[in-house]
Amino acid sequence: MKILLINCPVRLNAPPNNIPYGLSIIANLLRNEGFEVEIYDINALRPARQEVITALKNRRWDIVGVSGLITTYTFQVWLISCLKKLNPESLIISGGGLATSSSELLLKKTLVDIAVLGEGELTMLDLCRAVRDNSPLKNVMGIRFRENGRFYSTPRRESIEDLDSMPFPAWDMLPIEKYLKNPIWGRDVHNSSGFRSNIIVNRSMNVISARGCPFNCHYCYHLFGRSKYRLRSAGNVVEEVEMLVSLYGVDFIGFVDDNTMADTKRLLELCDLLEKKRLPVTWGCHGRITNAEPEILQRMSEAGCVWIGYGIESGSQKILNAMNKKATVEQAKQAIINTRKANIYANTTFIFGYPGETKETIQATIDFKRELDIKCPSFFATPYPGTPLFEQVRDRIQDEEEFITKLGNATDFTVNLTDFDNERLFELKQAVEENRDVI
Repeated sequence: MKILLINCPVRLNAPPNNIPYGLSIIANLLRNEGFEVEIYDINALRPARQEVITALKNRRWDIVGVSGLITTYTFQVWLISCLKKLNPESLIISGGGLATSSSELLLKKTLVDIAVLGEGELTMLDLCRAVRDNSPLKNVMGIRFRENGRFYSTPRRESIEDLDSMPFPAWDMLPIEKYLKNPIWGRDVHNSSGFRSNIIVNRSMNVISARGCPFNCHYCYHLFGRSKYRLRSAGNVVEEVEMLVSLYGVDFIGFVDDNTMADTKRLLELCDLLEKKRLPVTWGCHGRITNAEPEILQRMSEAGCVWIGYGIESGSQKILNAMNKKATVEQAKQAIINTRKANIYANTTFIFGYPGETKETIQATIDFKRELDIKCPSFFATPYPGTPLFEQVRDRIQDEEEFITKLGNATDFTVNLTDFDNERLFELKQAVEENRDVI
């Protein structure tokens, strides 16, 4: 049985720099099961739509799996229509962020047959087995599907507990060179390397070492839904890094999980093993200010960490509380100071225009950035479906489909969540970008 897996295009304003990690793990699972599998990585190749149609005309499949974030909705509407016209007998499955958070909309507005909810590896394996064996779809957990004009849902699938049981991504099925040459965090990787003048990044790769998050910030659109926090073992992670170094000459690893620093014990085990193996790599990760203790950061630095991304989000305690950050402004300041002292580049993100934002809270963020000499843009507060923020401001979103079609990567303005009019909101955002006083 032939299976085609498609990675939809995202963040087209930047070169492709993160492989479709979950999709390529699925590819390896299916291949190991004996299925004939191919990945069509549209995000890496960036073809025009007519080129996509031409490429699909030359392929035949029994099942096609389409993966993408919620920002790929418009593209998936078009793509699924094309897939049905080109191969009407095939089964179309959509998974990832869009299918998880907006499965009902996807089933109503497209000809997709099945939506996979949450982690897709075991669900996709079960689905392909069910189709191969002509078994009922109702026996597959974690899906919504269309059958005889009606929609059905099956019981929720529990999160994968043993992440070490998953195979590594199918790097060989991807146009891997497209990813290797583009730094994980764009120019900021080079900034981090510049923090240590003797380090040069040539070939980088993303790795996910944990899933979920132990925290519940109300704006956060988690990679794996709002699921339980689970860790891969340090040994399993480092084995993957070793393979990337051996096969592809990777010299920078970006750990792109939500919070690599959340479990201090596993983090220190990872540092010890990376140092013991003497792998010729530097690395970066996402962290949390409440875990940024000097001794931890020093150990990370010794083990090759050169970049940590912190979601500071606001210099106002009022806004941090509204976001359910469970962190303080003072902790944020100290985390940046500690990270810099450890000779690690502290990357920061800020969210602008959160509900409750005032001139005073905006000024607090400006003061924070000025005190710590931070110059960076801010993301617009964006209520992604599936988040508590979306439910909080749902009355401002009259048409969910129209709203989703506007969603970008939060640099794009979608909806005003404040009491400022739009013109004033943009003026204030510009002031934050330039660290200019507003009061």
